[in-house]
Amino acid sequence: MSNDSSDRSLSSVITWNKDVKVMPYALFGVVALIVGAVAAIMTLINGHDTMFNLSPEVPWGLLIASYAFFVLTASGLAFIGGIGHAFGNSAYLKINRRIVVMAFAVLLAGFTQIGMELGHPLRLAWYMLVSPNFSAPITWMGVLYSIELLILAFELYLVLKPNPTEKDHRNSAVVGFCAMIFGVLAAATLGFVFGSNTARPFFHGSYFSTFFVVSGITAGAAMLLFVHNLVYWGRVPSSLSKTMSSLGKLMATGIGVMIFLYLWKILATVYTPAADGGYAAIRELLSGSLSTNFWGGEILLAIVLPLFLVLITKAQSMKMLGLAGFIYIVGFFFTKYDFIIAGQVPVGGDDFIGSGINRMADFQAYVPASGEWLIMLLGCGVFFTFYFFAEKILVLEKES
Repeated sequence: MSNDSSDRSLSSVITWNKDVKVMPYALFGVVALIVGAVAAIMTLINGHDTMFNLSPEVPWGLLIASYAFFVLTASGLAFIGGIGHAFGNSAYLKINRRIVVMAFAVLLAGFTQIGMELGHPLRLAWYMLVSPNFSAPITWMGVLYSIELLILAFELYLVLKPNPTEKDHRNSAVVGFCAMIFGVLAAATLGFVFGSNTARPFFHGSYFSTFFVVSGITAGAAMLLFVHNLVYWGRVPSSLSKTMSSLGKLMATGIGVMIFLYLWKILATVYTPAADGGYAAIRELLSGSLSTNFWGGEILLAIVLPLFLVLITKAQSMKMLGLAGFIYIVGFFFTKYDFIIAGQVPVGGDDFIGSGINRMADFQAYVPASGEWLIMLLGCGVFFTFYFFAEKILVLEKES
């Protein structure tokens, strides 16, 4: 009897979901993981100079953008999970297992990007432990996201624990709340890493701390809408309609706040002196080399189309919500890529002697190298492999 009870408890968490047809996504993840891992090894052997198209003028490239893309999405997912766990929102509580697994997988993907971008990932971990520079915002960003990963791992254990007790539920609420708080703090600190940089006027200030938190929460909602449609192949069960509708409204609200933030950032920057680097960055976005990315990627994909689909369907069509989520996710990537590249627009003037920086260089010279795209593929592979195998072998729909 004891063994039967134990088997039933385990089967409430681990099973082979025959009806969940996610193996194509998981296998794609495995292929991406292998290809990306090969690129990572080649980068460690040959060095960044060979594999990446970075320069003294543009030291931050695609992998900083993809890092921001992944970790901010994870922060948004943790925020939504916290609303369900800590505050008992029934719409989100229903999918709390899925949210925690997804947030953990997305954050792991983000760690691959920053680990490869900053140099040797093992050295990064070692020197982070033995000689951290606590006066540097990037140190605190790393600390906060590391704590966030540990919290999510513990929350994962709690939500997947068979036969949870009342104490487990209370612990889950506390841990979910902590994940939400640390997720927001980590996202805001990532914005501060750039905001504390006075050498790049476009980055400087408190704007991006706020923008990162808002756009991250919006990305978390969009990711959940999109992935649910992937898992169910566009036929999300009606039992989740309230959850999907709530996520759609959350995404639309986030986009509305982003419009407000965009407007005032652009207006405030345009009214600065033309010689200022922030003005040059906005000019590149509005009418320069990044204008296609900005108008097509950011405004059309991250703002107009997803907002239109949510509003026209009144957040009731789960297929349209899934499509809106997918479109926003693509646009969200453009918001991070454009932000990183536009902020590094050089300002005309004398070169910094000894820095190797040519202040008159054309920043348009930056085009991500194939090695950078493959490292980004590594992050996608980590997410697809971890998450969709979890969908296949874990019971993620049961309320904890």
